Amino acid sequence: MERLGKGIEKTGIRIDLPEETSQRLIKRTGVVLRRGNYMEGDIAALLFLKSGGTNWVYVPGASKGSMRFGGALEPFVWGHYQLYQSKRKTYLKEIEVTEDFWALRRYPRAVIQAVRWAKMFERHLIPGYPYDDLLALFYWALKALSEGAAPELLDARFLWRWLLSWGIAPDLLSCSACGKPLGGRAVWQEGTFVCTNCARGQSPLDIDEFAAYALSKSFVPENGTSKLLEQARNVRQLFVRNLDDNR
Repeated sequence: MERLGKGIEKTGIRIDLPEETSQRLIKRTGVVLRRGNYMEGDIAALLFLKSGGTNWVYVPGASKGSMRFGGALEPFVWGHYQLYQSKRKTYLKEIEVTEDFWALRRYPRAVIQAVRWAKMFERHLIPGYPYDDLLALFYWALKALSEGAAPELLDARFLWRWLLSWGIAPDLLSCSACGKPLGGRAVWQEGTFVCTNCARGQSPLDIDEFAAYALSKSFVPENGTSKLLEQARNVRQLFVRNLDDNR
């Protein structure tokens, strides 16, 4: 059919539209964020995949032992995944584990922090949309957690880096209102940092050590001082608010 103005004319041409989701085999690298039972005997796992974002995949019979993946389906295990995508669901066929992060289990607070990040991914990420920068960021944050770095400190850096990858991170060095250097002290105002001159009468936060840490190349700080940890605690909830406001 061909629409011409307000009328419709028969053309005799058949148009075959492709299926919304075609059947295919997919290979991706990523990490398990969450797993749970799905129906009787089946397991569902939420994966965060390179070039594929977050995806629920299904493993029929896994909880009955008919398909064994062992610890490869535990949260925060990284690997190469072979997936089969049907018209309705995606099924897990094979896993090659590359990093299990079992050392993370030695630190209960670190595991709690990793779970919080995983829940934030579920809340903020569009399923199936690639977030490769964020995936790499998550890997190095887990690496630092497994080495015993303070979770609150890593969380603040992780959140700021997440905001940076989305282009909504507050500037840590310059005033967002006038552009002048902050000099390590700033006032939080409408989702960003401004200098004390642009926010007269409001109490500023010290952010000098956190700014240096957030802008450094490594999640593991060179000097994990008490001042740095205090500054990280002060700003982390501000960054969470930024993510919530930009959902």
